[in-house]
Amino acid sequence: MRIGFVSIRHRSNTFARQHRSLILSPWPQNNQRHDLGTNIILPGVEFDGIELVPLVMPVHSAGGPIEPDSFSTLLTELVTILEQQDSLDGLILEVTGTLLVEEHSGELLLLRRLVECFPSLLVGILADQVAQLPEAVFGLTPLVLGPHHWPGIDRAQRLALLVRLLARWIRREIRPVAALERRTMLLPLAIQRTDCPPFDQLPPLLAAVEQNPSILAVTVFAGFPYADVAEAGMTVVVVTDAAAELGKTAARQLADFVWDSREQIAWPTLTIEEAIHQAMQNDSTGPHLILDTGDATEAGAPGEGTAALWAALDLGARQTLVSAIVDPQAIEIVLRHGIGTPIELELGGKTDHRHGYPIPVRGIVRRIGCGQYRRWSPLAGGELLDAGPSAWLEIEGRYESHLDVVVSGRPVPFDELGLARALGIDVATKRIIILKSAVEALAWCRQSDPFTPLVRPAQVLQAVTPGIATPDLAFFSYRSVKRPAWPLDTY
Repeated sequence: MRIGFVSIRHRSNTFARQHRSLILSPWPQNNQRHDLGTNIILPGVEFDGIELVPLVMPVHSAGGPIEPDSFSTLLTELVTILEQQDSLDGLILEVTGTLLVEEHSGELLLLRRLVECFPSLLVGILADQVAQLPEAVFGLTPLVLGPHHWPGIDRAQRLALLVRLLARWIRREIRPVAALERRTMLLPLAIQRTDCPPFDQLPPLLAAVEQNPSILAVTVFAGFPYADVAEAGMTVVVVTDAAAELGKTAARQLADFVWDSREQIAWPTLTIEEAIHQAMQNDSTGPHLILDTGDATEAGAPGEGTAALWAALDLGARQTLVSAIVDPQAIEIVLRHGIGTPIELELGGKTDHRHGYPIPVRGIVRRIGCGQYRRWSPLAGGELLDAGPSAWLEIEGRYESHLDVVVSGRPVPFDELGLARALGIDVATKRIIILKSAVEALAWCRQSDPFTPLVRPAQVLQAVTPGIATPDLAFFSYRSVKRPAWPLDTY
């Protein structure tokens, strides 16, 4: 049995200033062996009689909605790639569930094209924790599931489950039926955590529900409040084996559980200044990890915000790493200066002042790199990222502050330390590490080796900063979200 695998993961933030383009690249032909393809997609997992065939190089990005022409080209290229396959019994799509083409669901458009061109092809979907898929998606395929953990550190296990369920569906051993239950709860990425109350109860609860032999998969999708769409909010999806009423009951009970837990959620309250000051005053061993939530590139923010940089310089922080500031103009200046030279420039805040204004800095260019590196996270360990030409700047400021700042040419997920390490920064020597992440940094800093061989944070502080990924939802003007919506409205 041959099952194709396509990963197109883009989170569309409708509050971003610029639309994005997506480029699809076919999987290299010499790498289409079963053993290699399966090992890259699911390391260490074997399936009896199933060949998992990667068809395209994974797409992983976040930003504004996708340009229609770009998405149309992507659909055409994907259809061509599928037509060139000898034979496929099924297809797995790995998506975010938040991809938008203008105001339309990209996942729905993709599925419609696949059904039109390959009507007999059975499709299973692995969606991100933030998914808020239109109901029409489930009319095209009922086999939709996602992680039990937020962030999705159990991706490999859930993908393995999906492969096995799709194979059973292809063999006509099961008849998947999906039940949905929605609640208009807007959960910022920063509070989508199953490592602390109240959502730490979700993984064992969902696993227990899946013990029912008639229930194939259960997922609670937290939603993505940075996409202003009618489907915004939390969704429970229960996939059963032809047991529709059972699925509806389970979905309703789980949705009620999440809804009833809403007042127990601990929202981030620290400002970036308070977080840095708290870290500076703490004498415990190990670095203090501060998350710049408002400019989190994993949520589609531009990564050029300067609130954390300004606060660190103003408070006199030392042995501090800031990763990263996206500033292609600054990179051009750095390239003209070269390694080892003193430099003065304005850093960050060039295109979107909602994240701060340019900050004048002075220091030394310590290292310049191409910006290509392997992601250092269990969310996508080994994934090749390209941040564009990048640099390590050593910056000094008032009160003898001393910062190591990573500057990149383009945004990538700054939820881990891969780019800093690629530039030669010894992250183990830092007392304070500031990352532009809302929650996904927790995926590695709470894990054991090999993701923390050099550094395990003594504490993690989520700072509320300005920007289009902020947990402060009063920052946004919603037009399409259904009202009333919690926590914007009173219940």
